[in-house]
Amino acid sequence: MSDAVPPSPSLSVAELSSEAAELLSAAVRSGAPGGAPGLVLPGDAVEAVAALAGVTARLPELLDQLASFLSSEQAAGRVGPARGEGLDGERAHEALRAARDAREHLYEAARTAALVAEAVTAAATVLAPLGTAHPAGRPAEPHA
Repeated sequence: MSDAVPPSPSLSVAELSSEAAELLSAAVRSGAPGGAPGLVLPGDAVEAVAALAGVTARLPELLDQLASFLSSEQAAGRVGPARGEGLDGERAHEALRAARDAREHLYEAARTAALVAEAVTAAATVLAPLGTAHPAGRPAEPHA
């Protein structure tokens, strides 16, 4: 369990998503050979996979929320070209098409993310008997 302070509720979905991406990027760098503190014991992988099971379980719902939001914004007439691009008919049509295509991709990503979440959860379940990281009296040295 992490002692991290939960993010401020005043952060937007975009800001929270950006922070999550940065944290995952940091985890990748830390787990790479020479990364500090990296992966030290098999229990580190057990804990990481269990945490990722939680992350991946939430991803399909977030992707669906984003797709639904775009759909409701389009239905309300609030989807249009980026600011400064004008409101001619062709640009408006391109914006509507982009929102539709993005929704389709997001729904497909949510279905794929659900499969990923299922696989990561299965890995976490299989790894659970390995135990937790850093047993008492054992020094933590990064895996080479």
